[in-house]
Amino acid sequence: MKLNCLSVFVLLLSMVVVSCDDTTDTIGQSLTDNMDHVKIYTDTFTVSTQSIKAGPVLSRTVIGNLGRLKDPDTDSYISSDFTTKFHVLSNYSILGKDSVFSYKTTGEFMADSCELRFYFSDYVGDSLATMKATLYELDKPLKENEAFYSDFDPLKEGYVRTDANAIKIGKSYTLSDYTIQKSEREAANHAPNICFVMKDPYTDKEGNTYPNYATYILRKAYEHPEYFKNSQTFANHVCPGFYLKTESGFGSMAYIYGTNMSVYYKGVLPSDSTFTASIPFSGTEEVIQHTTISNENSIDKLLEDKTCTYLKTPAGIFTEVTIPVDEIMLSHGNDTLNTAKISFTRLNNRIQSNYSFDVPTNLLLIQKDSLQSYFENGKTPDNKVAFLISASSTNDFEFSNIAEMIRFMYEIKLAGKASENWNKAVLVPVDVNFNTSNTQSFQQLTHQMSVTSTRLVGGSENPNGPIKLSVIYSKFSD
Repeated sequence: MKLNCLSVFVLLLSMVVVSCDDTTDTIGQSLTDNMDHVKIYTDTFTVSTQSIKAGPVLSRTVIGNLGRLKDPDTDSYISSDFTTKFHVLSNYSILGKDSVFSYKTTGEFMADSCELRFYFSDYVGDSLATMKATLYELDKPLKENEAFYSDFDPLKEGYVRTDANAIKIGKSYTLSDYTIQKSEREAANHAPNICFVMKDPYTDKEGNTYPNYATYILRKAYEHPEYFKNSQTFANHVCPGFYLKTESGFGSMAYIYGTNMSVYYKGVLPSDSTFTASIPFSGTEEVIQHTTISNENSIDKLLEDKTCTYLKTPAGIFTEVTIPVDEIMLSHGNDTLNTAKISFTRLNNRIQSNYSFDVPTNLLLIQKDSLQSYFENGKTPDNKVAFLISASSTNDFEFSNIAEMIRFMYEIKLAGKASENWNKAVLVPVDVNFNTSNTQSFQQLTHQMSVTSTRLVGGSENPNGPIKLSVIYSKFSD
């Protein structure tokens, strides 16, 4: 076993610096002598684990989900819906009035159509599975400062416009879209998407009727340019957003990275020839994108399996880890805890499927009492309350040193602030997003919303041998 002596070295060095006088002649000798008096001890402890229901998780994600899949482990369905607001682009512009064909010829602003495209970067399942979704117009925008969880239903919570004039468009689709030419599908610049075209007459909430939704947007742009200065004013006064609900079908789930709403209208040149102009609006992580997750039926039978533990996303199952903090700290009461290494070994899935779910790629080990606030406050891994690792090429998820977490837990107990979960941590699959602010790059962690599943060695009836926590202590001898 390799020894990480960094903390010991720093301590010794500080002692040497404090005790030195005007000469440094004896620093090397003093340091060597002190190191000779350091004794190293190793020990191992058994850790217990169990599967726990994740429940609703904070749905603050870069990638959204849309679709419905059958989970081979539970024979139940995972369904997801998607909600988005729109961002007014910084280079937003429209033609001058006299360059709009309809205004120049009739004195009114008229647009041709509005397209709403949901772009997906990847998917899981069968790209030829027939799915049906319904596009709903929102009645009010999702608030920027609210924490929306994965069980948030815009329909039930009153965010969807439901009067007779509201936009409600059903569409059947497959992720491999054979309604477009093969050459277009295979083109290098083709971005797969699910498209809704809005051409029907539209009546807004005030009872004003327009030839179509695109004309409504176009007239607002000319009548109230102040509504288009940013995404907030646009959502509050023009377009609150849209909700896309999975209605039927199963077999695929798309991972949506962005949406685009384009308003098309005719422009006119001085030569009186016409051309097609457009106003684009984007839905990205800069504004709210929300995924609603429904784990239909029950995952309880997996929670009852005591021969292993599970990690399942989205909003499925976490693995809870109980660390024997008292035993670790009290069995070597006069020693310094230097390192504590723990590994979780992955097991093969019991049920093989033609469309197997991926294994989680990034795992967060976090003190259980900090789980909710950690994500709501957008914190980053601190190697004290939370440790982040990426999956290796082996079957082991290894956390090389969680000594700071163990000390943190013990300090909580000594301070009389221990809850019933004071010595528990949770394994949570996460997505890692690198954001750049000026010259600094930082990790933004969100709950993993893509479909993943794996089994781990553990559980109260674990047949594969105990989970071991390997510990290294140090001590100055007399």
